[in-house]
Formats: sequence, C-alpha cells, structure tokens
Amino acid sequence: MSRRRSLGLAGALALTALASPSLRAQSAPSADVHATALALDDRPVRPRPATLKSTYRIHLQSTWPQLAGSSKDCLNGGEERLDGTLVANGDGTYGGTFARTTRLLFCGSHGSHGSDGAESCQLTLLGAGQVNVSAIVMADDASPSGRAARLVWVPNPDHRASVTGSCPAPFKEAVEAMYLNARHSVELPLIEAGAAPMTRRLEDYAWTVELN
Repeated sequence: MSRRRSLGLAGALALTALASPSLRAQSAPSADVHATALALDDRPVRPRPATLKSTYRIHLQSTWPQLAGSSKDCLNGGEERLDGTLVANGDGTYGGTFARTTRLLFCGSHGSHGSDGAESCQLTLLGAGQVNVSAIVMADDASPSGRAARLVWVPNPDHRASVTGSCPAPFKEAVEAMYLNARHSVELPLIEAGAAPMTRRLEDYAWTVELN
C-alpha cells in the first residue's frame, strides 16, 4: 500500500471516530492511540533547512571547450572569470557586483561571400568590467546545504570590450554588442554557515565555482 493510501486510511479512521459518538464510546482508548500513531508515523520527515551564509565569496572560472579550426593558428574558445561577493537581501535573495574578465576567440566562417559561400575570418574579443549579479535560492538535494542559487548577471553600462581580427567590421561590432548586453545565468550549490570552502565543477554548465 502506498504512503498516500495509508494516510487516507488513517484519516478516514479518525474522521469516523469523531463523527460517531456511539462508535467512539465503544472504541477502546488503545485503538484511538494506534490510529493516531499510524497517522504520525506516515507523515514525511522533512529535514530542517540549513542556515545559509549572509555573504558568499564566489570565483567562477569558465571551462569552455577549445576547438581547433582549419589551421594551427585557428582556435574557437577562450576563457572568462568572474569574482565577487553575494550579499543576502531582506527578502531571501542575494545580490552583488562582480568583476568580469574575458578573452573570446573565434575562427571560422561567417555570413555569405557572394557565390563562394561563407567567408572565413578570425577575431579576438577582450573584455573587462563589472556585472550586476542577482540570485534566488532554490531547493537542491545534490547540494551540501540542500539549497542552490541561480545567479543571473548583466554587464554594467561602463563595461568595456575591444574586438580585433580579420572579420568584417559589422560582424565584430555585433559580437561586441552581444557581449556587452547579453544576460547570463548559472546554478550553483550553496554551503551552509560554518562549512568549509568548496570547489565544484558545474556539470550542466561550462564553469567551475569556488565558494567561500
């Protein structure tokens, strides 16, 4: 019998005993105690939520794939780092300002080039600046604290980037604009207050996080 059915049976027994005075009078006290015990035993035991820290020092390091192109000097990939502190807000969310540095490499075909098809080019984007980070807390059975945070970051208006390479200017400008305006997110486990620092590779994202 499933737990849900067991709860229904125990509840029906309790309601029947309350609705019928004659049956309640005829029932032995041990029967009522037994029915109550069944109901209590079948209730799921929920662990007490862990006490989360008021601040988290976070370092995110990208683990982007590095893909070789048609020549040894052609590479798609790069790396990105974010460093900052998340601070708890009064509503249970977190927020902060992180420093971001980026080196983005592109090498390959872009757009069309007359009847010859796609045009091959390469570019390098170098970016540095601050991003605004907000985070909500969620339940997560795989986290040491039973809680995880979904971080979302958006570049500040003063974030800067430079793009160089042989790609056409409109394409380079589009890549730069995307970098300076795109919203990004990642989910990471949280440690509870008093726990040791943690480093974990985020399998569902191309990042490694160091949390303290």
